[in-house]
Amino acid sequence: MRPLAASLRSGDWLLLGILLLAACEAPPPPRAEPDLATQAAQALDRAEYAKAADLYRRALEASPDSLPLHYGLAVAASYLDLKEEAIREFRWVLERGAPGSAEVEAARRWLASVGALPRPAVAAMPAGGERELGNASLEGRVVFGEGQDLQPMVRKALILVGQPGTPTKEERYNLRTDEEGRYRFPSVAPGPYMLTDRVAGPVIWRLRVELQPSQEMTLNLNPANSVKVRDDFPNLK
Repeated sequence: MRPLAASLRSGDWLLLGILLLAACEAPPPPRAEPDLATQAAQALDRAEYAKAADLYRRALEASPDSLPLHYGLAVAASYLDLKEEAIREFRWVLERGAPGSAEVEAARRWLASVGALPRPAVAAMPAGGERELGNASLEGRVVFGEGQDLQPMVRKALILVGQPGTPTKEERYNLRTDEEGRYRFPSVAPGPYMLTDRVAGPVIWRLRVELQPSQEMTLNLNPANSVKVRDDFPNLK
């Protein structure tokens, strides 16, 4: 009997080589499905606004602080004439996005076009627009960023919260910073307060402020007195 190698012709060797090579190759891995955010963006690009809005809402359940998701949902909602949802989402982008970014400027233009642009930062003023006798004022500028790249926080919410067990326990003042990141609480009952940007959830500042009668205090907010460096109310975490 002739050996196998001797009995194979050149064409047989070629076929055998192909079969052996195919046997050694691993099958390709299954293709991963795009995540919800990618699917939402793709649907938005295809002008499938209802599908995009649904996907953005689902994606936000897992990433509630994602600016691209809020912005995408705002755009989809605006095309679907879901005005209240679009206003809410564009305001979220306006308040939390980087000042001057494309998303923030687009949100500002759309809100202005429907008459829903938040008014400039003003705290509650007494009748006549002057500080009540004996009340204090608190003002400053809010900037944030990495290293030396500090940018004003435009339309940033700030809250003065009176402290329990003190004369200010029923006091609360709210405002938003202006286009330069400046704020001013013009007429505040004297006493102790917490100055913060949120009363629940992740915050950037949480400072104790003690205002004396008729005092005019200036307090700038920046990374140096953020909660990463100074937190006067750690038990609120």
